[in-house]
Parts: sequence; C-alpha cells; structure tokens
Amino acid sequence: MRASTNQSSLEGVTVAARFHVVPGDEGDPRDPLPSATPPARWLGMELKRLRKAAGLTGAQVVASKAISSQAVLSRYETGNDAAKLTQQTVRALAELYGVGDGPEMQALLRKVEEAKSPRWWSSYTDVVDQALSELMTVESAADRIRTFSAVLVPGLLQTADYARSVMRMPFARRTNDAVEHQIERRWAVRRRRQQILESLQPPEYSAIIDEGVLRRWVGGKAVAREQLRHLYNLAENRDNVHIRILTGEAWAQASPMTSAATLFQFPDGQPDLVYIEGVNQGGSWLNDDEDIDWHRMALTELIMSGTDKAETLERLDRLIRELTD
Repeated sequence: MRASTNQSSLEGVTVAARFHVVPGDEGDPRDPLPSATPPARWLGMELKRLRKAAGLTGAQVVASKAISSQAVLSRYETGNDAAKLTQQTVRALAELYGVGDGPEMQALLRKVEEAKSPRWWSSYTDVVDQALSELMTVESAADRIRTFSAVLVPGLLQTADYARSVMRMPFARRTNDAVEHQIERRWAVRRRRQQILESLQPPEYSAIIDEGVLRRWVGGKAVAREQLRHLYNLAENRDNVHIRILTGEAWAQASPMTSAATLFQFPDGQPDLVYIEGVNQGGSWLNDDEDIDWHRMALTELIMSGTDKAETLERLDRLIRELTD
C-alpha cells in the first residue's frame, strides 16, 4: 500500500491525503467462504442443532454406532481441530438425525472438505493457533466489523513497531534471536490480516478506542507518535475505517463489558459472532446467543458514546503535537 503524492500538513506532522492499494501487494486477502463461520465450527453447530432436533442424546448417538465415542462427538460439535473430520462420519450422523441425500446433506459434506482446505496461514502454524485461525477466517468473510479496546490499539490498526513492541511484552524486553524470529513471523501474519482493510471489497470497520490507550507510550515516544499518525491517516482518509475515541467523560454514559471485544456481522443474514481477547493471550468466541446480543448492544452504545470523526481527528492531532519534538 502507498499513499498518494497529495499530502496535507499538520504542524510537525505530514499526513497522507489518500491511500491506495498497490496492485500485486501480496494479493487480495479477502477469500470469503460460503459461510462466514469457520467451516468446522459451522459444521459442529449444525450437527448439534440436528441432533437436538432429532431428540437424541450423545449417549444414544454413540449407541447407534454412528460415531465412536461421546468425546469424539463433542469434538465434532465444537469444531475442535482434533476431531479429524470425515465425510463418512458426518454422513452417518446426518442420516441418523433424519437428513436425506439432498442439498442439506451436500452442504454438510462440503463443510468437511472446506475445513480441511489449507489457508494462506497454513505455513505459519508455529504462530497461529486454532483461535487465531478461526479469527482470520471470520475476518475474511465479514462485511462489517466493530471493535472496542481499552488496553491497546486494535491489531488491524497497529504499525509494525507498535505491534512488535506489544509482542515483546511477555519477554520483558529480554529477547534473543529465536524470539525475534517468532515476533517477525507473528507480525507477518498480522500485516497480512491488516490488508483486509485495504482490499478492493473491504469490510466496514469501526473501532472505539479508550483514550488512555492513545496516551500510552507503547514501544517508546517515537513508536507511540508514529502509531498516532497512522491512526490519523486511517481516520481521515479511509472511507471504510471509522475510528472513535472513548473519552473519560463518556464512561459515564456507556461502560464496556470487557477490555477487548469484536463483533463480526455478515451478508445474507448469517448470525453475528463475537470474539473476546486478551493481551498476547489469544482469544475465545462467545457461544451463547444472549451474550452475543448483550455485547452487540454494548458495542453499539460505546460507538455512539465515542467522538465523531472531527473530534477524533482533533484529539489525535493534539496528542501527536504533544509527542512531537
């Protein structure tokens, strides 16, 4: 990605007037699946729904010989990587649940193959766990993303040096060549994730960031300043990126339910998903519909309580000036 040659200037700060995607810049990462939900998770949710609709318990399913054990059934229904999905087992389960050999059966069997298909991050298995793999699958299919962060700048908006500084935190700055190699691989994955916002069909992305996040010198003063400049560029120039700041005063109107949460919404009426994460600790998905509804409402309230675009730019400008020598 490059900025256009037209630029606007703040005092001490140069801001690109418009971003453009560079053709051939590592390709367009948006490769949506037929369903937004990761294939194994979608398949598991559907198998569980069908089992319950058929009025069967896990023990009854095992007794029918459709699957070897309740532990394996649980892996299938939760989309666990250890499930080792097979079309034979999925067909046996579906037939037991009353699914005929028609479109519904074919959709289930198709998910088995989709779950086995390698993604671009298959060469990064040393730094990509199941939770992150599912997150990237969802990111690539969502057409609307809303996120809140009270601790760090969201990953999709981080600069290289800011991200590396965050990744070094668990090592208390005592790194070695092996650690730095891992950090570079983690950054490569994160940078590829960020290209979703730069693609030809990007999702609508809204980030509400606690003001305290913007005042933290993660990586030092220079790194923090460049991160603020990057946020300013994105907020001013990218039509699909909306950055809002949750000021101290706004906490009286809306209170976050967690320190970091992301809501994913999809086309064609597919169900919303919510991802909760910690600092350098991976994350987890909410499975309860009431929890998802609650987080959706909370995120909406947070965004409505945040600054508008003009005030966001004004506050970022002021923070940048404070860090400019």
